[in-house]
Amino acid sequence: MSTQGSGNSGQSRTILIVASVGSASALIGAVGAMAAGIPGALAGVVIAGAALAALVRLGVLVLKATARPAPGVTVARNEQIPSDRVDELTGLANANGLSAWLAEKAGMIAQEGKSIIVMSADLDNFEELEKRYGKEISDTVLIEVAKRVATFAGSDGIAARTGDDDFAAIATVVPARALEVTEERAGQLVETLCRPVELGSQTIWIGGAVGAAVGKPSEGADTLKRARAAIVEARRQGRGRFHVDAGSR
Repeated sequence: MSTQGSGNSGQSRTILIVASVGSASALIGAVGAMAAGIPGALAGVVIAGAALAALVRLGVLVLKATARPAPGVTVARNEQIPSDRVDELTGLANANGLSAWLAEKAGMIAQEGKSIIVMSADLDNFEELEKRYGKEISDTVLIEVAKRVATFAGSDGIAARTGDDDFAAIATVVPARALEVTEERAGQLVETLCRPVELGSQTIWIGGAVGAAVGKPSEGADTLKRARAAIVEARRQGRGRFHVDAGSR
């Protein structure tokens, strides 16, 4: 079915916690008073040493928060994602990461009795946009588009950047509603894709097309190919369109 849209890390941080700061201040103050009669240079050494001793005595706890997983990448707790599976610019999975996810998750999704929705999206005339605005702004546009695409993957799906301006989002669905849900989400995605990107006082107008396909979890790679082929049909219909290849469910 073809139709038209209606328009429209975590950074690691170190937290320093000092127990009983008031007690530490009191201890240092007391030593300072005691050192009042000592010559200046020596008094400074005494106070500094007292401060260090207070911190050692009271204890310092350093907690390092771990970086959150990149948006759109499904990560098990304590699992480290290999760097060759992540797109460096956007933080989404790359083509390799997407293939690995399909291979690793297919069995579990099938056991849940679900199908997969694969939506493939690409931008209109991205090379012209890059020439006009430069790499920095075009990269910012790609990052914004990646965030938009990631919202369509759901908590049990994945989003990926599969090419320069090509993206994919995979979500799971109950087979009985697969076609209905796919058409709805593909329409929403192309609408979201065509919204302008606001960069301060500058507005960057973008557009794109979406191809979508429904398939069995074990046929993920083939379903992705069908979704990409559906983009061609969407573009034949005009700008800002999507096309759904229902296929096998």
